[in-house]
Amino acid sequence: MRRIRALRRGFQHLRVCRGGLVSSVLVGVLFALLPAAESNAQDPEAPNPQALGAQTPDAAATAVAADSGALERIEVRAHRIAMVADPTSFATVVEVSNQDIDEFKTVAQVLSETVGVQVKSFGGLGDFATVSIRGSTASQVQIYMDGVPLTRARSESVNIADLPLDPLERIEIYRGTTPISVGASSLGGVIQLVTRDPGDQPMFSLLTGGGSFGTRKLSMTGSARSGDTGWLVSGTYLGSQGDFSYPDDNGTPLNPRDDSQRRRESNAFNWGDSIFKVVHDVSPETRLSAFAEVFVNSEEVPGLASLDRVTGATLFDLRQVDYLRLDMADIANTGIAADGTLWFVYEQERFEDPLGRVGLGVQDTSNQNYAPGLSLHGAYEQAIHLLEARVDFSGELFVPRDEARPHAAGPTQSRLLFDVAAGDTVSLLQGDLLVDAQLRFEFAADDFRPEETPLRPLLKESQGGTFHLFTPRVGASYEAVPGLWLKTNIGRYGRVPSFTELFGNRGTLIGNPALVPEQGVNVDAGLEARFWDLGFLRSLRLEPVFFWRDVDELILLRRNSQSAATFVNVGSAEIIGAELGGSAEADWGTRLVLALTWQNAVNHTGARDGRRLPGLAEGVGYLRLDQQIGRALPFYELNFDSGNFLDEDNFLDVAPRQIHSAGVEWGFTRQGLTVTIQAVNLTDNQVADVAGFPLPGLSILGTIAWRWGAAAPSGAA
Repeated sequence: MRRIRALRRGFQHLRVCRGGLVSSVLVGVLFALLPAAESNAQDPEAPNPQALGAQTPDAAATAVAADSGALERIEVRAHRIAMVADPTSFATVVEVSNQDIDEFKTVAQVLSETVGVQVKSFGGLGDFATVSIRGSTASQVQIYMDGVPLTRARSESVNIADLPLDPLERIEIYRGTTPISVGASSLGGVIQLVTRDPGDQPMFSLLTGGGSFGTRKLSMTGSARSGDTGWLVSGTYLGSQGDFSYPDDNGTPLNPRDDSQRRRESNAFNWGDSIFKVVHDVSPETRLSAFAEVFVNSEEVPGLASLDRVTGATLFDLRQVDYLRLDMADIANTGIAADGTLWFVYEQERFEDPLGRVGLGVQDTSNQNYAPGLSLHGAYEQAIHLLEARVDFSGELFVPRDEARPHAAGPTQSRLLFDVAAGDTVSLLQGDLLVDAQLRFEFAADDFRPEETPLRPLLKESQGGTFHLFTPRVGASYEAVPGLWLKTNIGRYGRVPSFTELFGNRGTLIGNPALVPEQGVNVDAGLEARFWDLGFLRSLRLEPVFFWRDVDELILLRRNSQSAATFVNVGSAEIIGAELGGSAEADWGTRLVLALTWQNAVNHTGARDGRRLPGLAEGVGYLRLDQQIGRALPFYELNFDSGNFLDEDNFLDVAPRQIHSAGVEWGFTRQGLTVTIQAVNLTDNQVADVAGFPLPGLSILGTIAWRWGAAAPSGAA
């Protein structure tokens, strides 16, 4: 019972006090059982490590119960650890620290340093980047900000280069599982960006920095509280010329005599992100939150490296995310915990290629996407059960326009989505064993208005369709000894085809309205160990995991002529692999972080049976070592990649690589100042994730940060 009650307390803490693991209002439309969790009024800010199934050696717990039906009050004093919504899943929670921000890191870089995750960048800082989890495609990963989905029906691939790091409190990565805390199943996994909440103490921070290739950054954040209301304002600017040098093979990789060193052109960008967040504590059990984010990006679009020249192509992006959320820890003393979010996302993308040097011909497109939604969620504890349920209603409207075509207004595409999920976490063996069972149903209805052209009767374009998915999942976590858990999960997941896959883009991509959803089975098993105060080690964490995935009806792009390609469902693919994540911290200030992933992603389709899936490295890894020496923190990082294939036939490949980086951070606690300088890619390794899109070589970056109040470095006067 104690474990399930600890899980319930962790659930409340995440939704009421931290305000951002789940963005969702609740309704008991599913089950009358919906929701219950006792409010944690005694110590709302104290995180409970047992919410992860964790227990530390120095944790002291006191249970007070009048009878078998009474709820215990568990008081925990322990080392702070991050918590996740699903205790049986293998999840990584990255607490975004001042150190990450000072080191000029981005969301893409932080994700690439995480076990099980691979990031693919189409160039340097600010260029388009996608993320893969355990061998998934980018479209099979769902990305959320405070529970609001950023993944769109248009293409499903989120550009993670456009996501700000500075205003985030943490990033949660669920590998191969989908918790009920989000509104759609995901074949690859889920990434949740959690923004900061206003603290009890006022704070202000200001950071400026820059470096190689005209890179510059300015960031500031402030928050304060007056009575029951707190507010937070954050703004970040990031830009770069991106004019790094790279080796050019002139499009003839087999002829080294025409190779040369060139400088990247038409690669500059400037983007800004602003966030305004207000929270109001209506009562000790109820919180109301309002949030608004505006992101703007203006960039030049370069061509392939072998054809690099001034292209004249530009891209403008605008994203606006707004939500209003209500969190209730205990509704009218019924023991029902509920939260819900009303949200709206607007996106605009303007692409101009007046010289026709990037795509096929002149382009002048302006696409808009409107996405409103309502998410409702709740939980209820009954004996050894913690019952959860959620309902999501949302819609998307995609409005394309191409001024370079006779019919500028393109066919409007829309999608209505409905998701309902229920789960039960059962505590067995006196709380040592947690079993989590979930069932989710998703429904999507598309409406597509084909463009009126003379060829329309011949093309026989679809005007829409409906899709539905049932995705069950079961997971278990067993605490074999204090601090060591055995975990396993098995579930079936799916992905509905995107608008581009179904209907094309009026250019070189031909839609296929006959597509069916991708579906697959995910299985994983492994250990999670967390120990504290082991002799000279302050902390030790190890997480070895085995995973297996089988995907049916995989959606791939297949070329059917010299100038066009279409999307098709093909046989299946199998991904088998292993992960090892870990960290250790010693008494003398040494810290080691390790993330290793091995995966074998194999195509089981026709003549390509047995060949590796393109774009997925067999082995990726990250290592960091830092050492506190007085006010200085020198650090070293290594990112390595075993290389991958660019095509389905495995003829073209990307070479293996190792990227070494090092730097030092100085903290002046009394002044609230931190100065950081680092060298990225020390060996000037000339590499690329994607052929034709080189990555920068040696880069020197530096920042100066000043923090006051709650944001100041520890010990600041």
